[in-house]
Amino acid sequence: MTQLEKHVQTACRRLWVNRWFHAAATCLAVGFSAFGVLVLVERLFAFGVPVWTVGGVLFGASAIASFFWAHATRPTADFAAAEVDRAAGLRERLSSGLYCQSSDDPFAQAVVQDADRVAKSIRVQEHIRFVAPRSLSWTLGSMVVASLAFLVTPGLLQSTEAEASEESRISSNEAHVAIKKQLDPLKKFADITPEIEDFAKDLEKLQQNAGGKLHRAEDIRHEAIKKIDRLEDTLKEKRESETYKAVPELKKMLRGMKIPEPTDPTVSKITQSLAKGDFKTAKEEVEKLKEQLATLKSEDDKAFAKKVSKQLEDLAKKLEEVAKDDKLQQKLEQAGITKEDAKRMLEKLTKKDLDQVQKQLEKKGMSQKQINQTKKQMQQKQQAKSMAQKMAQGMKKASAGARDGKTGQSMAGLKMAGEQLSDLEKLEQEMNELESAMAGLKEAKNNIDKPCPT
Repeated sequence: MTQLEKHVQTACRRLWVNRWFHAAATCLAVGFSAFGVLVLVERLFAFGVPVWTVGGVLFGASAIASFFWAHATRPTADFAAAEVDRAAGLRERLSSGLYCQSSDDPFAQAVVQDADRVAKSIRVQEHIRFVAPRSLSWTLGSMVVASLAFLVTPGLLQSTEAEASEESRISSNEAHVAIKKQLDPLKKFADITPEIEDFAKDLEKLQQNAGGKLHRAEDIRHEAIKKIDRLEDTLKEKRESETYKAVPELKKMLRGMKIPEPTDPTVSKITQSLAKGDFKTAKEEVEKLKEQLATLKSEDDKAFAKKVSKQLEDLAKKLEEVAKDDKLQQKLEQAGITKEDAKRMLEKLTKKDLDQVQKQLEKKGMSQKQINQTKKQMQQKQQAKSMAQKMAQGMKKASAGARDGKTGQSMAGLKMAGEQLSDLEKLEQEMNELESAMAGLKEAKNNIDKPCPT
């Protein structure tokens, strides 16, 4: 290695150290500034932050950052040679010699030899000195500011902030208690309405969460009311479904059923209960009739069975009659639907049928609201008709079994009718519970802003 190369290498190292001094001073200034802010906040509010641990982390991070900064901006050999030329007043003799080292030209070699000779006559340390960085003043200033932060009285603002926080916490707790008190009675509807249970779980998430939302009582109440509104809409949509709406439609049909003279109390009570829409009593009377028919043995019993068979057949016919809806069928025929299609639609309605009805009613100039109402009416009528027909089929089967002395067939027919009545009773109960749940939600929403009694 020539003297020129040694000098350039020495200059590179000294220049790198100077750059590291500058980077370290700047990074430490930033670190001490951040440490000062941390100390000030901790002294004011007493959050319990371990300031010295954090300070050690900041100091270490500053040192590491300064090293990488200095390494990323380290000087090249050409730059170092030029810096020595400038500092020693050598008019680019060293940098020119370094540049010409790779050339075989005689003149270039002469320049190299001259540079090497000059390099032997100087000491790099005299010209490239270690100097304090200009940013050192920032570092010292940030250290002083960080030190002054320790003079602030600990917890200066803690009491005021703590009181405000405590008031907010108490207010939030009151809001949670009010919501819980209003919604607890609704839990009894969870079995029939799973949405209530999901809704209750959803409300539990209104507790102060990690994201920092919903700390204020008014926000908690507002969010709860929004959720109640959404649940109300869900329950209302469920309550208005064709399955549930078919029940009052069936009751309306059954009110027009003619009640026969009370020849046999049991069958007469079934008919009367159906005409009143009392599905529970009708189901109980069907069970009683099953027990009577199951124990028939004597000739008199056979005569009774034939009489019951005739009455059950009459009841089946009445159920089939009420299932007919001539008015709606006529309305469909007037809209341009054939009599056969209208009759089939009212017996078994498909999506394709509804599309056909939509087109025909549009041609007649009906509004979309009227069209939707007609389609919904058709779905309800069809559902109610299906329920009535299933009961009629059961009564027919029971009638045939009683007439022919086939007890098993009678039991099967009455079981079919009883199952349909049980389903109707269940649907009616569910409807009532849905309405009660909706009323409870409305009351809860109205009372949720009221303070809890102490």
